[in-house]
Amino acid sequence: MAQRRAPSVRRAAIVAAARSWIGTPYHHQASVRGVGVDCIGLVRGVWRDLYGVEPQRLPAYTADWAEADGDEALLRAARRHLIEIEMAVPRPGDMVVFRLRGDVAAKHAAIMTAPAVMVHAAAGAAVAEVHLAPWWRRRIAGTFAFPGVEDAAPDAPT
Repeated sequence: MAQRRAPSVRRAAIVAAARSWIGTPYHHQASVRGVGVDCIGLVRGVWRDLYGVEPQRLPAYTADWAEADGDEALLRAARRHLIEIEMAVPRPGDMVVFRLRGDVAAKHAAIMTAPAVMVHAAAGAAVAEVHLAPWWRRRIAGTFAFPGVEDAAPDAPT
């Protein structure tokens, strides 16, 4: 069976899709723009904006980022559906996965909108665009490109 090729996607389209979620309230396991979303729901929503249907049904997951069971479900899913790239240099339009503590599984994700700026959903706050401060940078567990991404600058015409 032939595998479908991902459509070509510009970084500017990814950035615009991520920014369109800014202000959406946090809600665990949700992915409805303007209504409720968590960090995974943000990535899912941007995926739907870019490609349509999500590539897999999402299993239930807990809101506890400090789970120490070692199950790297988020990284496995990212590796299955996205393209892993060098962690040190996330670019606008890349998805970044974070390990919020060194001894726990990676359980947070964000989408880069500028070289040191990301959009993310965090418990207790609406989706926001924030600086990728050193605190966040030290916790990067993986960096991924969306399938079919073109390397055009994020401010280039779409």
